[in-house]
Formats: sequence, structure tokens, C-alpha cells
Amino acid sequence: MTIKIHPSVQTLETEIIETRRDIHKHPELSFQEFRTAQLVSERLQSLGIEVREKVGKTGVVGTLKGGKPGPTVALRADMDALPMQETSDVPYASIHDGVMHACGHDGHTAMLLGASKVL
Repeated sequence: MTIKIHPSVQTLETEIIETRRDIHKHPELSFQEFRTAQLVSERLQSLGIEVREKVGKTGVVGTLKGGKPGPTVALRADMDALPMQETSDVPYASIHDGVMHACGHDGHTAMLLGASKVL
């Protein structure tokens, strides 16, 4: 089976990768995701998406309203990192000793920002 990626999504590939690497390089533990929350909030606001900040302390909620009535769809991503030492040798490795994104939350956040841009 061939999977076709819509061109509007394909054009965001580099941006999503760069965002994921930025978040990966600057990991923050649970309820300490101040930099990440600011990044998410700024990106959503730049798209004209209504934003609520400091939800549950560091959470961000973006609301995009469609032009027609219908069902609501929710997309969610965690942003927190884990208290682990990163040992990888990549340019975007964690700059914070003892904290790293080892569970994919950096990728989840970057992908949802990409989805927000497409929507």
C-alpha cells in the first residue's frame, strides 16, 4: 500500500524536525516546562489560534473554531522530559544535566504544532 502525504503536510517536515530538536535540546521536567509552554503558546498565537496558558501550571490549550457546527476534535501532547542523563552524541542533545526527552514528548509536541499549522 502506498501512503500519500498531503503537500501541505510535507512542506512542514523540516520545521517539525527543527522544532523537535529544539525541544529535545531544552528539556524540562514535569510542571517546569516554562520554555516549552512559551514556545507552544507563541506558535499557536502566530497562527491566530486562541490560547489559554498556565493550565494545570504549565499547560497550554489552543482552541481553533471551525466555521460550521459539528463535533469537537481534541489533540493532546505531553511536553515534559524525564530525569535521565542523555548520553547521545547529536548536535541537539540535552543541554541540561540529568534531564532529557527519552519518551517522545518532544516529538509529540512538534507534531501537534505541525498539525495546528495545517488545520
